[in-house]
Amino acid sequence: MKISIFTISLNPIHQKWWLILGVLFFISIGTSFAFESSEVPESILLNNSDAFKSITGTVIDANGDAIIGATVLIKGTTTGTATDFDGTFSLDANEGDIIVISYLGYNSIEIPIGSSSNYSISLTEGAAFMDEVVVTGTRSRPRTVISSPVPIDNFQSKELERQGNGDLTETLKNLVPSFTATPLTGDGAAFVRPTSMRGLPPDETLILMNSKRRHRSSLISHFGAAMNAGAHAADIGQIPSIALKNIEVLRDGASAQYGSDAIAGVMNFILKDASHGVEIQTQVGQWYGKNYGAETDYKFAANVGLPLTKKGFLNISGEYAFNEELSRGVQHAAAIGVEGVQNPAMNWGRPESSGLRTVWNAGIEISENVEAYSFGNFSDTYGNYGFFYRPPGRSGVLEPIPNDPQDPSKGNFCWCDDFPAGFTPRFEGFQTDISTVIGIRGKLDNGWNYDISGTYGSNRINYVLNNSLNSSWGPFSQQVFRPGDIKQSDLNFNFDVSKELSDQFNLALGFERRRETYTLFAGDEQSWKGGPWANVSTLTNPETGSNYAPPGLGANGFSGTARENSGAFDSKNWAFYLDGEWDVNDDFLIQMAVRHEDFTEFGSTDNFKIASRYTISDKFTLRGAVSTGFRAPTSGQANVVTIVTTFDGMTGTQVQQGTIKPTNPLAVSLGGKALVPEEALNISFGFASRPTSALSLTLDFYQIEVDKRIIKSRNLAVIGNPNFSSIAFYSNSLNTKTTGLDLVTSLRTNEGRTNFSLAYNYNKTKVVSQEQVNGENPVSDGTIFNLENNLPKSRASLMMNHDFGKVSGMIRANYYGSTIDERGTREEVGDEILIDVELSYSASDKLRLILGANNVLNNYPDEIDTRISQGMPYPRRTPIGYHGGMVYFRAVYNID
Repeated sequence: MKISIFTISLNPIHQKWWLILGVLFFISIGTSFAFESSEVPESILLNNSDAFKSITGTVIDANGDAIIGATVLIKGTTTGTATDFDGTFSLDANEGDIIVISYLGYNSIEIPIGSSSNYSISLTEGAAFMDEVVVTGTRSRPRTVISSPVPIDNFQSKELERQGNGDLTETLKNLVPSFTATPLTGDGAAFVRPTSMRGLPPDETLILMNSKRRHRSSLISHFGAAMNAGAHAADIGQIPSIALKNIEVLRDGASAQYGSDAIAGVMNFILKDASHGVEIQTQVGQWYGKNYGAETDYKFAANVGLPLTKKGFLNISGEYAFNEELSRGVQHAAAIGVEGVQNPAMNWGRPESSGLRTVWNAGIEISENVEAYSFGNFSDTYGNYGFFYRPPGRSGVLEPIPNDPQDPSKGNFCWCDDFPAGFTPRFEGFQTDISTVIGIRGKLDNGWNYDISGTYGSNRINYVLNNSLNSSWGPFSQQVFRPGDIKQSDLNFNFDVSKELSDQFNLALGFERRRETYTLFAGDEQSWKGGPWANVSTLTNPETGSNYAPPGLGANGFSGTARENSGAFDSKNWAFYLDGEWDVNDDFLIQMAVRHEDFTEFGSTDNFKIASRYTISDKFTLRGAVSTGFRAPTSGQANVVTIVTTFDGMTGTQVQQGTIKPTNPLAVSLGGKALVPEEALNISFGFASRPTSALSLTLDFYQIEVDKRIIKSRNLAVIGNPNFSSIAFYSNSLNTKTTGLDLVTSLRTNEGRTNFSLAYNYNKTKVVSQEQVNGENPVSDGTIFNLENNLPKSRASLMMNHDFGKVSGMIRANYYGSTIDERGTREEVGDEILIDVELSYSASDKLRLILGANNVLNNYPDEIDTRISQGMPYPRRTPIGYHGGMVYFRAVYNID
């Protein structure tokens, strides 16, 4: 793999000597600091002076409540601590040192150490800025956004609350321009929303909760936007926003630090940890505009903080939401003039959904240096989606068949008598999502910090297909099918240790063991199997003198999982990493990581990361990183089988087509082989600047090369096999290159009462090449075109907040660049700006009332002709969406 922006050539992926070199480097660096050099830094000399003493203090907010977890650092060093459960801290310092106290959502404060040994410190609330402390991307002490060597976004709970959409995925799309999401649409993608970070598939972004890996969804996206096709990712939509203290988004490759999937970046969802207080939110939203119905959304959410003795907390959050189905289409062309047909006969728009989402977070101090913790979630959600309309006379389902499959002389039967206006299958998904993490962390007497944890997570979707038929079972066909559940479960064990070998060097290492299990459950027999009427196409219809039409051989709309294709499939791996951070001096930081990961099924991979930050002045910092990355194929991608039985057009005999395992002998005969991990090379460089205390600016360029990218092939023709006409399978087919830049700037004015923020992303993905199978390109030209053109290359979000006192206001403009539709003549979809507004009124110290509107101007993407005959006037998978505007009202009640 070559780095085109440099004049040198690197080929670091899968080279074990990188791991050996990294181990030796860490040992040599660590040893040198452990014994200390002859040139002792001035900061160390100061800490050993006669003025050295122990100080204590308490950090509180404006209401006098303790702030738990506030960071207390000696300015100019990495020496520091965090406040305890009662807001207290203790720290060794010198007279004349300056301590910096910071906490998310509050203005930082600096206090010089004088003769006093105890301090009471009150923090005031402030807007998000670059001096916020983050924990993602570092295993040393938490660092501020501006001092991080890679770009990190930090979104606090207040920013998340300023989103009236009730959808965490949509919230992130508004806040992070390099993150995008397309509408819920099509098969399982109707229940798990397709997303993308930097134009890459969602399973190339690692999802963490409280810095622990989150389990995947059970859905493998066979259907959806091109960037999402075949992806097997975690579903962030299962997390209620009320449970979150903040979200940290690391926009850089981090596989060497965190393992598989962290090619595009990392999203870390940090849970609330208050031990007191109650917050209740209620919201109602009304959609409007363009002659569509006034559909309504409802949401109720609550968060409760409880003490666990005097040294612990239990924080519980829950959310129940109900969203009506949105209808944004026109009448299907085949339904026009059909008596008794519903208008529209098939629906285009967000599916109906509802569900309960809960999260808990708990911790308790067992002794002075030992804490036990646990957190997790339980969600039970539901979705209902409409498939394509089947008009009267539909081939294979609404045509006559004989009453007796062996004797046409006994007359005919036709489901068209039961469905004279045709029918539209309805697809339901009942989803259960569970996770739990249990761990213990602390600090040993010799200075080593440790964290031992176990994680279990599972996601199961129970599918039900209503209002459908398997006409090969004649008059005995079911109309309600259970095509087979899918389930993903993950089991992780982590052991992490770290130690500050000096004020300048932190060493971390750890071990991980993980097992992923993907399960396909068999569906109803009629959902996948041909019945007694399967071969009636060989018989002559006495009423017409021609052969009967071949009936469908599975549940119409969504064929089920056959018994022989069901089962549980495991993937196991272990990993070892080393991670070091070296503050060479106050201005220069070097961050290094190496990781070896071994998969039972897929082999091993070695990865590294080197990142650095150099502070030219207190107003300007340069930063950059080079890293290799990987994404291991999931057990689902390696084993999923979806077979549909149909008829050969020439012979009239039954044949099969669909997706099979890449190691199936038939796939191997067409060039299939066992999947191996994707390989990536990630390069980024940029700067962070704070020209004034009110203005911040970051600009980062990046290039991500992904080799052996896993994607499902197109349907490849099968020659000489009587059972199959075509097949598809997963393969390491594509080599892609993604380039872009991120610009983020913030401005505070009017003594912090008015805040502006601008975030801009330019992103371009190019398919460099693909590896052929049996002399053929396994991925179609159309899919490659869509990968390169379906998402906008430019995205921006401009937001202003102003505090009037009891009233505050927000206005945000979301810009989407032009795209090209995925089908037909590939019509261009022009750029668009969506405006969101919100007003918040503090009715009392405990009650806030919020009125707002998303897409207040009710803008839609350009209308196109691609699917107008099917009733869809808009591009189906545009990230702009085609749902129109919504006005909402929310009440928030807080009890201390």
